[in-house]
Amino acid sequence: MPQDVSFSVSLPPELAAALHRAAAERGWTPESLIGDCVAQQLEIALRHRVLVERMEHVDAALLAMAQAVGELGAAADEFEAGSLCRYRPAETPVP
Repeated sequence: MPQDVSFSVSLPPELAAALHRAAAERGWTPESLIGDCVAQQLEIALRHRVLVERMEHVDAALLAMAQAVGELGAAADEFEAGSLCRYRPAETPVP
């Protein structure tokens, strides 16, 4: 089992006093409250990073699709556009 790692936290006096009051009201230690706050913020930061990475993957996929559509559009004179889709508009009868 890994050993705990110690960090030093410096807080302004007003914040330190509020931390001590909040911890005491709930029967916690200030250190455990600080540890919980840091853990929650790290979880939020990790989730944010994962979301940003996913957005980058989606952006890359959208760019690839746009490039493919652009290449198809550039070569539009070479093929019938209706050949891309098996569904075609109904023929209108000639009067």
